[in-house]
Amino acid sequence: ATEDKTLKYIPMTEENLWSIYRARDSSSFWLFPFKRFEPNQKAIYHNHNLASLNVNEDQPARISGPAGETLGELITDLRKEKNLVGLATMVMVDGELQAAAVHGERKNRSGVPLELGDRWHLGGVAKSITATMIARLIESGQMRWTDTLGESFPEAEVHEDLRAVTLRQLLTDTAGLPNYFPSEVNRLRPALGEESMLARRAAVLDVLKEQPENPPGEKFSYSGVGYTIAAAMAEQITGATWSELVRREVFEPLELQGAGFAAPKSTDEILEQPRGHRTIRRLKLAMDDQTGNSLIRGPSGGVHMTLQDLCIYAIEHMCGEEGEGKLLSAETYKQLHTPELDDYACGWIRREAGQDIPHQVYWHNGSNTLWYAMIVFIPETNMVVAVTSNDGDFRNAETAAWEIVKAQFTTELDLQVPK
Repeated sequence: ATEDKTLKYIPMTEENLWSIYRARDSSSFWLFPFKRFEPNQKAIYHNHNLASLNVNEDQPARISGPAGETLGELITDLRKEKNLVGLATMVMVDGELQAAAVHGERKNRSGVPLELGDRWHLGGVAKSITATMIARLIESGQMRWTDTLGESFPEAEVHEDLRAVTLRQLLTDTAGLPNYFPSEVNRLRPALGEESMLARRAAVLDVLKEQPENPPGEKFSYSGVGYTIAAAMAEQITGATWSELVRREVFEPLELQGAGFAAPKSTDEILEQPRGHRTIRRLKLAMDDQTGNSLIRGPSGGVHMTLQDLCIYAIEHMCGEEGEGKLLSAETYKQLHTPELDDYACGWIRREAGQDIPHQVYWHNGSNTLWYAMIVFIPETNMVVAVTSNDGDFRNAETAAWEIVKAQFTTELDLQVPK
């Protein structure tokens, strides 16, 4: 697959592109041989008939709720406009469903439509879930916001600049740590549970030896590594794995029956759940559930949920500050939602009221480059909005998500929700 003279005679079907992609994934190439094409070969590729590989336009949206039809029309138009494999959203007000809609396919060109109960990989939305689990441990007295890395890993080699970093700094991305582990760590594929816990600890101990990218406590820097370290602290203190803790402290109390870890499981034969997709030279290629981030980084991006689960989780946070939450006290929820140095809190971003959305918004998005998710809650209107896609085209999915959120406050849509 690295020889131009060989590629010249290979039709660029989805199956062949997938084979080339997998070959690239096991080598040191980034964009495999596409960047080595000669001009005439580029012409051969771009003139290939892509019609059979484009996103299917024929499936109707699945809808629910009193304003479901209106929302279905909106996301159908947005999915087509942004050329996404699938797009889904749910709007709840006062804990009641106002509208839900999904449009697209579980796998591109499969003919299998998305359903309202499908599960979606959440990417970085998992950060607030990990923070919520840790907050439960804090309230039970097992951890403290002020726990330091030096105290938590007393026998480890911790860089002098990191020894005083606190748990809260890790959860507010102000510890000066990078977003990613070295590439060799992300290539590891430990199984969920104890195997990933041990691999996570090894990766964390290696990072702790290094000088931080920024002085701790002085600058916001989005960091998946920081959340992974925080989870490793919880694992060390409790003896339970991150996934066990999240299930016990968050999923089970909230009865999130469609929640799980990593990407939702799906096979080509059944396609019982959506598949994540990557755009490669204008083609939407479905990836298997092992593609994406390693479970070592699960605490910062290794959770999946249904739209309903995601809304229930957001409602818990929204109501929690008013003392009506099931998991935590109002004071602890305020800790989770209060930004530190920037607009970033513990897995939530606070967006002040503006012309397009006339209310303060708490939100977070996420993508492992194959999926997209956004969750929003707006306390002043008692509204939550969840948006998901099984397409890793982040820019287009993000644009569509904000258009859906902003549409809740326009007169054109009449979604029967507070303006």
